[in-house]
Parts: sequence; structure tokens; C-alpha cells
Amino acid sequence: MRRSTILWFLIATCLGVALFLVKHEVQRREEQLAQLHRQILSSQEAIHVLEAEWSYLNRPDRLEALVRRHLDLVPLDNQRIGSIELLPMRLPLPDPNGPDGMSVTQASIGPDATNLPPLPVGRPVAFTREARR
Repeated sequence: MRRSTILWFLIATCLGVALFLVKHEVQRREEQLAQLHRQILSSQEAIHVLEAEWSYLNRPDRLEALVRRHLDLVPLDNQRIGSIELLPMRLPLPDPNGPDGMSVTQASIGPDATNLPPLPVGRPVAFTREARR
């Protein structure tokens, strides 16, 4: 009978220590949860403040005054817009059977260029003084 009493005493002691450890772990996690909740609330308050500042800074009347003060924007008139005649004419497509059986883009780059985009074809646009105004 004495052995069974000692066995039950050891089991009760182990259960008491385990309960003590679990209790402290639960308290630690509750403190972490409370801290996270406080951080979430402070982040939400900061977001509300930033949204209010954003709304204040993006008021149309304020932006219009800043544009007038810092940018020299003027309305477009017909003289500033070019016409279709100022655009370059499309050149004919190059012969795919260029020198050495390679296309013109491959011949000008070299035989090891396989996945490169084609070279641009065309000429730059030259605007007259009237179109620049």
C-alpha cells in the first residue's frame, strides 16, 4: 500500500507542476495578445491620421494653387498640335532573305543573336517652328 501512495503522490506532484507551467504559459500568451491588440489600435489610429492628412493635402483648390505657383502650364492651341503630314511615312519591310540567308536584323547584329527584338526602322520626326509653338 505504501508504494501506491508514493506513486499517486508523484503523479499528483507532476500534474501540479505541469498545471503551474501551463498557467504561466497562458498568462504570457495573454500578455502578448494584449500587446498586439494595443499595437493594432495604435496602427489604426496612425492610418486614420494619415488618411486625414492625405485628404487635406489633396484638396482640389490647394492643388490648383500649387500648379499655378510652380508649373508654367498653358492651354493647348491649334498651333501647338502637329498635323498628320508631319509624321514619317512607313518604310517598306526589309527582305527576310538578306545576305548569307539571314534576315536584315540578324545580319546586322550577328549570327548568335537569336531572341533579340528587331532593330527599329524609320527616321526621326522633324517639327517646324510653327508646330513647336
